[in-house]
Amino acid sequence: MSQYNTKTKKALIESIIFASRGISKENISTLTEIPLEEIELLINEIKEDYSSENHGIELREIEGYLRFYTKPQFSSIVSKVAKRRYLGSLSSSQLEIAIFLAVRKQATKLEIDSMRGKDSTNIIKQLLASGVIKRRKSGRTFIYSLTETFKDESMIEELVRQAGGASFESIAQNIFEPEEQINTNNKQENKEN
Repeated sequence: MSQYNTKTKKALIESIIFASRGISKENISTLTEIPLEEIELLINEIKEDYSSENHGIELREIEGYLRFYTKPQFSSIVSKVAKRRYLGSLSSSQLEIAIFLAVRKQATKLEIDSMRGKDSTNIIKQLLASGVIKRRKSGRTFIYSLTETFKDESMIEELVRQAGGASFESIAQNIFEPEEQINTNNKQENKEN
């Protein structure tokens, strides 16, 4: 990769991060054969480039993985597009568990049941079958977490981050509100025509 100039290396790294939807610096170094120290410098430059107000996205590193995200000032508008596509199809019980897992990152069935105050077996089965959550065995119990696909399509982690310490109910209301608003606006337009 030494034959490439800095601009080309940065463009290549951007492409890899975008296509991967989350990748470590070490993996980028392995793929590109660029030394890790240089990768770190280039990533810092990319972060600086995207921090300007000319860009609607930013590069973040979360738990060792680099990924592009919508900037906070735009995420409430952008998330309406993704929320309508996926979160609106979940029941309130399913959504409650999805939000809980978005906040906690992972939980056992016992922790989910405790949060809800009732048995969640059927809801968990539905979420597993629809690809919203996944599970892995840890000793004699299962640990549940959101799938990467669901997190990408729903942007649920962005919504939870925006909500700060808000309750499940207020986050859920924020998720369903845009869909209802769109339906109301469409009905008004139809009446006027």
